[in-house]
Amino acid sequence: MGDKAAGRVGGGNKPLNGRPLLDDRYMEPYGKVKVALAQVAPKMGDVEGNFGKIIDFVDRSVSQGADVVVFPELATAGYLSQGIFFDVAEKSNPNLVRVADAAKGISVVLGLVEEDDMGNLYNAAMVLRDGQIVKGKWMGKDVTSYRKLYLPTYGMFEESRWFAPGSSVPIYDLESKTGRFRAGVVICEDYWQPLSVRIAAMRGAQVVFAIASSPKTLQKPKMTHSLLVARAIENALYVVFVNQAGSQDMVNFWGGSEVIDFEGNSLVTAPLREEALVFADLDLYRERKYREVNPMLREERGEVIEDYARAFKEMREGYPRWNRRIIFKTSRNTHYRMS
Repeated sequence: MGDKAAGRVGGGNKPLNGRPLLDDRYMEPYGKVKVALAQVAPKMGDVEGNFGKIIDFVDRSVSQGADVVVFPELATAGYLSQGIFFDVAEKSNPNLVRVADAAKGISVVLGLVEEDDMGNLYNAAMVLRDGQIVKGKWMGKDVTSYRKLYLPTYGMFEESRWFAPGSSVPIYDLESKTGRFRAGVVICEDYWQPLSVRIAAMRGAQVVFAIASSPKTLQKPKMTHSLLVARAIENALYVVFVNQAGSQDMVNFWGGSEVIDFEGNSLVTAPLREEALVFADLDLYRERKYREVNPMLREERGEVIEDYARAFKEMREGYPRWNRRIIFKTSRNTHYRMS
């Protein structure tokens, strides 16, 4: 979890519009949020071009009156740009200042590479607004990023070779033109596991931004849609899914970004494979009324969560060691990992 002091990108600590970036005041439950889904196709190695495109999509979103614009996972570099991850990491990349400065009156959810003070890289997301990094909140601490929890390392995926995993789910207090709302962020593999979105919901999220760089397989769009519908219904919230489009190194990313409401309805869907900017309005009043009669979160029980933790420990300790061996292939070698 990024714990650097948030504020003006590149320095400073100016409050957001004269107020703290996060406070505990009552959240406006009746507002609407206009979201822009920026389904971009970043190019491998083209750092300047990728950031130029991001700023263009931010400008277009501002002109359409969006409150939030959401970009895919690793939008600044491209998913398969392993060789330049250090070059585009947040710690050393001045282009992030340009994006933050372009975010005038709009929150930008941006998938990027983050580098910590020890030189570790993270597949991360930051929220930018009015020249600043907007801080999230976790366990009473201010944090500057969400770091991907689950790093796929199987088949074509090699994320644990490049990134360290995150371990926590912060919450963000964001602005719309009608009030403020709470949001969480998850990255790709994270929403394949139910706990990441559940934790965000339990911490008050009304919206979860699910960003991805999902390559096309025969069943992947159908499976992803089914998972996101489940996450939305079981947590009674909006899920805003934004996926990469285009091709990188002969790998096709299928796009298909969409917004799913708390009843599992798809409000808007972007086209497959090609770049697009689509918009949707989220009605937080309807969400609140739905939660009153569908107490998905109120039904949660601490005893069940505690038993989940016990079952996890039993699973880890009880399996024969040979049965916990995970075999996965990369483009170069076959690796063996003990879970």
